[in-house]
Amino acid sequence: MSQASNDDPWRARYRNIRVLDVLRVTRVTPMMQRVTLGGDEIRGINDAPNIKLVLPPREGAPVWPLKGDNGKPLLPPGRSMPITRTYSLRRLDRDRGELDVDFVMHGEGAASTWAEHARPGDKIGVGGPMGPEVRPADWYLIAGDHTALPAITRILCQLAPDARGSVFIAVPNAAERQQLSIPPGMKLHWLHTEEGDDLERSVRAAPWPEGKKVYAWFAAESTAVRSLRNYVRHERGLGRSEFLAIGYWRRGMSEPEYHEKLDHDRGEDFYEAIRDELQHAHEHH
Repeated sequence: MSQASNDDPWRARYRNIRVLDVLRVTRVTPMMQRVTLGGDEIRGINDAPNIKLVLPPREGAPVWPLKGDNGKPLLPPGRSMPITRTYSLRRLDRDRGELDVDFVMHGEGAASTWAEHARPGDKIGVGGPMGPEVRPADWYLIAGDHTALPAITRILCQLAPDARGSVFIAVPNAAERQQLSIPPGMKLHWLHTEEGDDLERSVRAAPWPEGKKVYAWFAAESTAVRSLRNYVRHERGLGRSEFLAIGYWRRGMSEPEYHEKLDHDRGEDFYEAIRDELQHAHEHH
């Protein structure tokens, strides 16, 4: 597909929001819904782990904010900023001009409600993609809960065929398992939280490779992420560049509140990874 041209309409929007169309809606498991997006404005979109979903209003035509003075959003009088949520880019297919976003259907929340009612032809804004990628290592430790399954799936597809390590995915029950493409040297552990399986306990009990360069990636509820970050940082001695731990959600908080008060429990390691990604992109531009 061709790269975006200078007259693409998304260039005038706040934070270069692209307006994409819903192409398909697929229920992957009883609690996971996939929305496939496409349209003219997908041309030249970046391929990175995270995207911002700019949700249209339930009623009335959406108004997408434009770039205002001093980098602020510009909206018509009386219109407020659309709701924005962060999600994983599950799959990007440049040849077909489409991308997938998977939603956990937990019965609440602005994004999952939008996904529940999404139909082909609906519009949604997409910002990014952005975010640090998993770094090369001799052995990988990857762990996350149900909300992290789309991101973990993407990571596994991008690992080298000879990658080695352990993957722990905590889902409510066996019905939420998915068929994953995984290197043969990666050992996959499905955990069922409704049966009492615990993500943190399982990760801590896993064998640790000696004499190997390890990279760890964690994403889950805030409490688990904090504990796992402490485990690899202080008990296993990984440096800041050797792991990435992000709280995807926190009990009792909306995403904006969680981000404002606790910044998704992201430590300096996250921002060091971001700086390195930007530096790498600059050096290879």
